Amino acid sequence: MVEKSYLVQKFARLKFGQFSVLGYSVGGEETVVQVPELNVCFDVGRAPQFALTSDLMLLSHGHMDHIAGLGYYLSQRHFQGMKPGTILLPRHLERPVEALLRAWQEVERQQTPFTLIPMSPGQDYEVRRDFVIRAVATHHGAPSLGYVLMNIREKLRPEYTTLTGEQIAALRKQGVDIQYKLEVPMVAYLGDTSYGEVFDHQDVMSAQVLLCECTFFDPGHRAKAKAGKHLHVEEFVKVLEKSKNENVVVLHVSRRTGIRRSKHLLRKMVSPEIMAKTHFLMDFDDSKDAGDLDNTAEPGLTGA
Repeated sequence: MVEKSYLVQKFARLKFGQFSVLGYSVGGEETVVQVPELNVCFDVGRAPQFALTSDLMLLSHGHMDHIAGLGYYLSQRHFQGMKPGTILLPRHLERPVEALLRAWQEVERQQTPFTLIPMSPGQDYEVRRDFVIRAVATHHGAPSLGYVLMNIREKLRPEYTTLTGEQIAALRKQGVDIQYKLEVPMVAYLGDTSYGEVFDHQDVMSAQVLLCECTFFDPGHRAKAKAGKHLHVEEFVKVLEKSKNENVVVLHVSRRTGIRRSKHLLRKMVSPEIMAKTHFLMDFDDSKDAGDLDNTAEPGLTGA
């Protein structure tokens, strides 16, 4: 008899126009979310194979279900001849994470290369001229960060739009500043967070795609949400109601409730229009939504 290991996981893939969201996120178990088109992975979980392909690893906080695979991610990239991974992380984690990775170098007896970029809220990391990663403060106990992937576009100032190419070139030669920068938030990721000021952040709430946790859905789990500094659905509804995002992806749902019942509870609390733009990352089977689910819950682990 062959038994399937719980480590053999089914990863989700959602497509939103020019972006794909690939990953796995279950509360207290593992979170790893990739946007492959932008070469970015948010948190590393246990470092599944697809995460290795992202040069940029953005860590939200230090809990094991979000960073356990960091050493493996770096070691495997080195083993496969890929360039060293670049790790953005909360500034207070720089020292302990570096010590952890140095210890792995000693254990493996190889100098696995890496680059750590400590980040503070409001700080930008320029990937290239048209692409910036912006750190935002989240609310998960010890200092934690979310990240917004920003497209930076240079636009001609309105007062010059009627000029000819020759006239514009002449102004350039004179040193006239004829352009301005337009910042377009593409994808926002918040890691683990409770309700707070991050949900008033313009970049977060207007990003084309918002990746946002909602761990707890049952009325009896309000205390668990508060203790763990996670979102409860009653707070998540407030987020959705003021969201200007084109799409919102729900992450980190607890197995205590599961996707099927969570969707059912949320659907009763928001409008059809809001529900249409809200997607559960780990929702693999829409056909299971029918029926009365008020007194049901999915089986599984009883973690976060």
